[in-house]
Amino acid sequence: MSTIEDCHFSKLQFVWVKTKKEKHSMKHILIYLFKERTQHNQSVPLQQGFTLIELLVAMIVATLVITPLLTFMINILDTDRREQAKTSSEQEVQGALDYIAQDMEQAIYIYDADGIYGKTDPTDSTKNITGIINQLPNPTDTTKVPVLVFWKRYFLDNNQNVTVNNQQQRVGCLVKLSGNICNNQDYMLYSLVAYYLVKDNNPTWNSTTARIERWEIRDGIRDEGGSITRTETINGTTKSVKYLLPPSPGFMPFNLSLEGDLKKKLGTWTKHSESYNLTINKQIPLIDFIDQTTTVQGAPPPACNPDEQQIPRYSGTNSAPTALQTGSFYVCVNSSKYVAQVFIRGNAKARFVSGAEYQSNQSEYFPTASIQIKARGFLGVN
Repeated sequence: MSTIEDCHFSKLQFVWVKTKKEKHSMKHILIYLFKERTQHNQSVPLQQGFTLIELLVAMIVATLVITPLLTFMINILDTDRREQAKTSSEQEVQGALDYIAQDMEQAIYIYDADGIYGKTDPTDSTKNITGIINQLPNPTDTTKVPVLVFWKRYFLDNNQNVTVNNQQQRVGCLVKLSGNICNNQDYMLYSLVAYYLVKDNNPTWNSTTARIERWEIRDGIRDEGGSITRTETINGTTKSVKYLLPPSPGFMPFNLSLEGDLKKKLGTWTKHSESYNLTINKQIPLIDFIDQTTTVQGAPPPACNPDEQQIPRYSGTNSAPTALQTGSFYVCVNSSKYVAQVFIRGNAKARFVSGAEYQSNQSEYFPTASIQIKARGFLGVN
């Protein structure tokens, strides 16, 4: 080998030895660091969970995300509740009107304001009308006022059970034929019906709204063979009348033999001398959540045509108490045409806001409906 070749070989051998030593040193360093780290990890307890800063950050992020969603859900639920309240009120108001219309299918006479409150004719006293307001239950009660009052026919099917002398009997067996056979007769009788606007703060009902109640008394079945006797005064003459089925306590049939037209004849009707039994003939609630806002507080006032009379009356003698001058339940009556226009206004807002009153800019929460009803008027008296 030449001198030059020996020189190159020696250089290569030096580089290799140097590189090997460096690698050996690096290896020892890595091993040392690894041991130190392992010993440190073993000497320090293992930490679990989140730091306070991490928790705060998580809470802030959660708040930013959940709050809008929660607000959105609350708005949806509140809107849904309001819509349900509106729908319920609208359906109930319409249902009440439909019930009244069905109830009046057999009406024969509807009282106007003159017939209820009375009328004085300054030119002809024979045309004076007494009015029946004092013949109705509790005429001085300031928590309720009669609105719609009418006479109607009602049908007793021969298979219907009635109470006679505290016993249940079938209508068709009130009269027996020879051989103790039931005559199976049906009956068509008369009754007096009154619908009231009521506001008495009964805790059973909503304290911020009024309601509508129905009251009815019925005639009985007169028959000489009846076992029930009642004393009645007709045209100043008192006599005993026998009944197969007794009338409602306080009921007295109208007297068409009186002088005057039908309006005067029925406008001077008087009850029987016995007291009404409101336990038997109850005032039954028809609909609640009727708006209690008065016209003085901004509720829409009643509006009747010139040829109609408004009931209840808001001024004059025997007018409705101020708290019941709401325009939320009233009728416009033309007695000569036997026609009544019935108006009802509900208060849906009171279902979710205590003490809610009528506001024109929120009229959608005060559903209003009306219906026109015509009585049969077949009595044949002018």
